[in-house]
Amino acid sequence: MNDLVLHSRRKRADSRAIRPLFALAAVIPALVAALAVPAHAATVDAASPSAGSTAVVAAVDDSQLNAGPPSRGGNYMHDADAAWVRPVAGRITSNYGPRPVICTPAGCSNTFHDGVDFGSACGTPIKAISPGRVTSATNAGSFGERVIIDHGSGLESIYGHMQTGSFKVSVGQHVQAGTIIGNVGMTGVATGCHLDLKIRTGAYTDPKPFLAFRGVTL
Repeated sequence: MNDLVLHSRRKRADSRAIRPLFALAAVIPALVAALAVPAHAATVDAASPSAGSTAVVAAVDDSQLNAGPPSRGGNYMHDADAAWVRPVAGRITSNYGPRPVICTPAGCSNTFHDGVDFGSACGTPIKAISPGRVTSATNAGSFGERVIIDHGSGLESIYGHMQTGSFKVSVGQHVQAGTIIGNVGMTGVATGCHLDLKIRTGAYTDPKPFLAFRGVTL
């Protein structure tokens, strides 16, 4: 009788001792699942530095690296902190605004002058007023030999009535403030040697206050 009682008590004790082990065994898979790092997540974390670098390299191909600043909508500096210079030596002979019509054998001017004229001797060097990219260097009829420079974000400077054969730049060329782009002439509708400088930001604007704000007195 005593043996049966002792055996029963031992079975109950063994059962109580084993029960926590079963409970722990049931919990372990859940703990493992919660703590485990998915294989794909580990791969992404380990590869993220090189993957990011690869993305940057892929986004900038050889043509972009050699292209220089973008033309329109680019990020050129064209504010008061950028480099700006006077385009040519000489006094202003015609301001921005209304003026009488001027006619020559090449045609007639408009009643509104959308630039400023600098009276300078033919052959005087003309400088780019700020960094940018040349988008035109051609004869423009009544405006004569003309160069257009795109400074980014829709800002352009236009140089007219230049001397025939004097272009020192070509389309696509990047220039700096002060780069010689050609010489003063009297091509197109002109009564004397001069540079007609225009500033265009979608519409024409008066070059005098525009450049004065940037530290250049005309």
